[in-house]
Amino acid sequence: MSKRISKQTRSYLLNAAVIVVTLGAVLLISAQGGDLNDAWTALRSANPFWIGAALLSWCVFMLFESLGLHVFFHQQKVKIKLGLSILIGMIGSFYSAVTPAATGGQPMQVLALRKRGYSSGLSSSGLAVKFFTFQMALLTLGALLWIFNPGPLSECPREAIWVTAVGYFINGLSVAAVVLLAINKNIVRGVLRFIINVGHKLHLIKDKQKMEARAEKAIGDFHSSVDMLTHHPIRLFHLFLISCLQVLGLMSIAYCVYRALGMNEYSYFDILTLQFLLFIAASFTPLPGSSGAQEGGFYVFFQNVFPADKLVGALLLWRFFTYYFTMIVCFGAVLYDSAWNIRHAGEGGETDAQEASDDANRPAGAGKENDQ
Repeated sequence: MSKRISKQTRSYLLNAAVIVVTLGAVLLISAQGGDLNDAWTALRSANPFWIGAALLSWCVFMLFESLGLHVFFHQQKVKIKLGLSILIGMIGSFYSAVTPAATGGQPMQVLALRKRGYSSGLSSSGLAVKFFTFQMALLTLGALLWIFNPGPLSECPREAIWVTAVGYFINGLSVAAVVLLAINKNIVRGVLRFIINVGHKLHLIKDKQKMEARAEKAIGDFHSSVDMLTHHPIRLFHLFLISCLQVLGLMSIAYCVYRALGMNEYSYFDILTLQFLLFIAASFTPLPGSSGAQEGGFYVFFQNVFPADKLVGALLLWRFFTYYFTMIVCFGAVLYDSAWNIRHAGEGGETDAQEASDDANRPAGAGKENDQ
């Protein structure tokens, strides 16, 4: 156990180092180029109204991030309180921000819901559908903006177009993978059996048969939930609209930063187009928060939008609201969840056999309403 914990600690420290080094590199390069004083001047003169608008845009993003899973649960006739949905959304946002390629968010959300009595299969299916609708909203809105407002991207270096095309391809593959997993039980079953076999050989899993039984139950819950949703396209469309609002909240921060620094030459849709395409181009980078790619991409995509003396300040302010602010606020949710786990550690402590029995007797998609 101690070795496993130490490995997790080393992983988090490494990811934190990547984030800190990236920010340090930006500041160092800016200082050497004489841009840091200009950045500080730009930040001090930022318009408080538009800073507030950036904060509001972040709140819209986080609210609809949480509503996606909340609405999915209610579509499956499972009660869940809005406060818990927001907590789960913030937990996922924090771990997605601090792990490579945002891989840590969903497992931690499933774990948090599991501790509160919700089926792992149901939670996994909800998060898979939410990921699918988020990616579809991102790619669809990005494509529409690119098609109907190509001017802003045409002003960028040619490399930006190629990187955006690659981003579309890779993000499209991730959507296709979710669809394949949702419709093919055998693929999911094969992946889980492989993981269980490896875990058993490494002595991480003691009772292989019991774990396989739980995995089979989770697969049943997962596919019963997804099948129920795919037969109701209106429900899927509702989740897609929620994801559209979520994405627009996040992408609107760039325009708020632009106006906060006293500029209004480019329209909201011009800035939105560049922000969507930047996000798509950089999102496949396998580093925490796409560190490096986001910062470098901002220079490439927005170098003609912001004057040279405001570009670094714009980058720092934009990155703060789209990334660092998320980590700071959502870390509070992680601490709250840890305190909740400690407070309820001895309550209803089920043995493995009891837990497996409960899973076998619980209807697919069933969960129980809990306080945070």
